[in-house]
Amino acid sequence: MTTSEASARSPVMATITTAGPADRLARHLAILFCPPVLPVAAGCAVSWHATWPSPAGLVWGLTAVACGALGVAVIVFGVRRGWWPDVHLSRRDDRRWPLVCATLGAAGVWLLCRHLGAPRELLAPAAMAPVGGAAVALCTCFGKISLHAGAAAGSITLLVVRLNPWCALLYPLVALIAWSRVRLGAHTWLQVCAGTALGTVLTAGVMLAV
Repeated sequence: MTTSEASARSPVMATITTAGPADRLARHLAILFCPPVLPVAAGCAVSWHATWPSPAGLVWGLTAVACGALGVAVIVFGVRRGWWPDVHLSRRDDRRWPLVCATLGAAGVWLLCRHLGAPRELLAPAAMAPVGGAAVALCTCFGKISLHAGAAAGSITLLVVRLNPWCALLYPLVALIAWSRVRLGAHTWLQVCAGTALGTVLTAGVMLAV
């Protein structure tokens, strides 16, 4: 696929090809904080904290990498095969099957960890991967929300609830990530706000219920 063809299919690529300083910053933020990054980091931090000083929590937390890696692998494979125009899945129609595959993979990893005897306090945060994936996949049937904003908001909420309330100081990062998605033309403000709300409410609800 040529650059011009990709630009025609993807509003993100079209913006990047004529990028100014703000657009380049937005692009770097979108890449640096792609959806698997913050959830994996937050999951590892919570797992390690829950079992400190034993390293077992970090070991269990690293299983989240498998969930994130599977989703990324599916997306990258689809882009290389020409199924989707870009790794950010900016178009609603491109999201359904990658989300389903990532959700099923995350559920499989969670069940494996449970079978292997992972502590309950670690299984609860890990459940956010398949639950969140299923929720976003369901939302995609009716509209489009920001995966970047939802993942960031959910990750920071997890840190606030399970690690330290002072982690709430990280919430401005969600706004910055949301701005980057709007700046690149991948989402509207309504869509990033919807993603933020879903990530926050879903994570807080699951964590406070278990």
